[in-house]
Amino acid sequence: MSLKLSTGLRNFLTGEGCLRKAFEDAVLYIYSGTAPAEADDAASATPLAKITKSSGAVAASARSTPTYYKITIAHAGDAPDVGDIVKLEVDSVDFQYAATASENTVEKLAIKVAQLLNDLAQVDAIPTHGDGILYVQGRYPGVDLTITEDTSTGGLTVTVGAAVAAVAVNTLKLAAPAAGVISKNTDTWSGVGLVAGTASHFRLVTSSDANTDNTTDLRIQGTVSTSGADLNMSNINITVGPTVTIDTFALTEPANA
Repeated sequence: MSLKLSTGLRNFLTGEGCLRKAFEDAVLYIYSGTAPAEADDAASATPLAKITKSSGAVAASARSTPTYYKITIAHAGDAPDVGDIVKLEVDSVDFQYAATASENTVEKLAIKVAQLLNDLAQVDAIPTHGDGILYVQGRYPGVDLTITEDTSTGGLTVTVGAAVAAVAVNTLKLAAPAAGVISKNTDTWSGVGLVAGTASHFRLVTSSDANTDNTTDLRIQGTVSTSGADLNMSNINITVGPTVTIDTFALTEPANA
């Protein structure tokens, strides 16, 4: 097995990103023949198949949109009391924060709640100033996010506005990781055969990848076979017309580099 990561992807992973974020709107191409020496190189052949969600069309640079919520924290008195608790459910998991003496305004309490929400893997939260309002957005566009208020205590009133729902285009997405492994989500990954040939390697790229030599695009390149490869397929002989389905796709972060 011989995964190759592009310079752009390596810079992304060692900077602000993660694999799931890098490929939040991805496309998988299956190729035949000799693979390029590096993932920074342009692909050397016409792909045998373009794998998307349920074989759906993906326009160049197509992007999904995230779910987001407006959350308002108010208090019946002049300031939150020590011990007042903001309670939310984020994707059915309890989240709560008890105000301390430092959070003596709803503005400061909203800032603290936003800071702690940002520790969750699936959300980004941004507070406004002076009004106890924060906005929470799903970190992975096209992936549903559910936030509800859960009986906050004291004089607090916490209101979760109606969600602006996620819109997913026909790109591929990775599921949440487990035990150092990140795999395809539950969507069907498939595409019709475009060219007849024997699959030898693949590229996982973003929807905006123009297939040029560069050091900025996010790419993973790997081998394809029926066993022992980076991507194992039940049938590597692709013909024009029939649908090619990818049943399993997983990337592992090793415990020891």
